[in-house]
Amino acid sequence: MGRFDIIYPFTSENIAGYMKELNLTDKRIITVTASGDHILNAIAQGATDITTFDINPDTRYYMELKIAGVQQLEYDEFLKIFLFDNPMSLHKETIMRLMVSKECKAYWKKKYQQNQNNGLLLKKSPIFYRKYFNPQSKLKQNIYLNKDKYEEVRKRLKKVKIRFINTDLKNLYLKEKYDVMFLSNISDYISLMYKNHSLELFLEKICVLKENVEKIYFAYLYDM
Repeated sequence: MGRFDIIYPFTSENIAGYMKELNLTDKRIITVTASGDHILNAIAQGATDITTFDINPDTRYYMELKIAGVQQLEYDEFLKIFLFDNPMSLHKETIMRLMVSKECKAYWKKKYQQNQNNGLLLKKSPIFYRKYFNPQSKLKQNIYLNKDKYEEVRKRLKKVKIRFINTDLKNLYLKEKYDVMFLSNISDYISLMYKNHSLELFLEKICVLKENVEKIYFAYLYDM
């Protein structure tokens, strides 16, 4: 399993540290998919039109599952199922009841079969990146994991448009205009995107993207 084949269960970035200062009401957003947390935090800040992209196609199924979890599970149940390690972690019967696409349900059904139909085993399996994973820090790093904000996001998800593009940044081409773009820590991997002159080619790519995006955030904030 390669570096870009894994799924982050939650962000390792302190998204709340900067996104809480942003007013994204009615803004058009484009963001890396990853754990889905940039999407859910953007919705918490008012975004209603989101395009998301990722080199790993499996992030689409986790994003869909996680969003369905927010929509259909109460706050405390969501934390038990998705965040904390316990007998209810990714509880199969609960997950299989969520209303998701046929493709998403088939994907997770297969993953359960590969992990003895045990949600906790699945959560700790190699498909998820859990190094340095601290559930308590995720509550502080994510705006939508505040109980009141969680309820707001649940309501807003009924009207939010979300599109997924399976691509890396290098091959991402924008035909529409966006207000804000979130690139998380993609800049850490530009040497893998470009074999030679990586910094120059990355800056060229950013300049091209800027033709269709007003603001691009591509730093990565670890500190609380």
